[in-house]
Amino acid sequence: MADKKPGPDKGRLGLIVLAVLVVAALAATAFLGYRYIEGRSVEDARESSLAAARDYANTMFGYNAENVSDHIDQSMSVLTGPAKPEYTKLITENNLAAEVRKQQVVSEVTIQDAGVVTNTADTSKVLIFMNQSVTRGQKELVSINPSRLTFNMELQGDRWMINNIEVITDDTFRSKLEVVASLPSDAKPLPGQSPAPSQTPSAPPAAPAPGSGAPAVPVP
Repeated sequence: MADKKPGPDKGRLGLIVLAVLVVAALAATAFLGYRYIEGRSVEDARESSLAAARDYANTMFGYNAENVSDHIDQSMSVLTGPAKPEYTKLITENNLAAEVRKQQVVSEVTIQDAGVVTNTADTSKVLIFMNQSVTRGQKELVSINPSRLTFNMELQGDRWMINNIEVITDDTFRSKLEVVASLPSDAKPLPGQSPAPSQTPSAPPAAPAPGSGAPAVPVP
């Protein structure tokens, strides 16, 4: 008895199944490729925003009588959103450039550490730990300020721009901890432990905070 040949319907069904498998494979490849590119973009943004933030902090907070105007201009060029008018107001009200030149102020910055708190491919929040030493007349040490600040940044074209600056003092840091550590009213302390005090004594800020979101530029 002769073998039966597959009918045209079965052959067509096989082609359809093959086409579906090919499309599914292409879709999976495209999806995995997209995820890889997206992940690579986020990682690249993390590295480039961190490098930019370190550079901007050095320019904004480190200056002397010869370069203060240039540093102010450079800092203004990387500010956008609410950060720009805040910085402009601070510089203008304190007449920073003129006072730095008049009193021969030198502000030196050392970045102790810096890291990206969170980021996407086009946004980044960078936390910076820095020491700022200020001298007057090339001999008198005015202050040494350990500071913590965050830059909220956004990528515009191929350049990172700062849209908000927050100076973190001991008080603001403590308030964040108090929110996290707050307990329900019916909570009971563990055996052998004393209940936490309802308020934490205030302490002087570690760095000047001229205003919400404003950079702590020292004024001679």
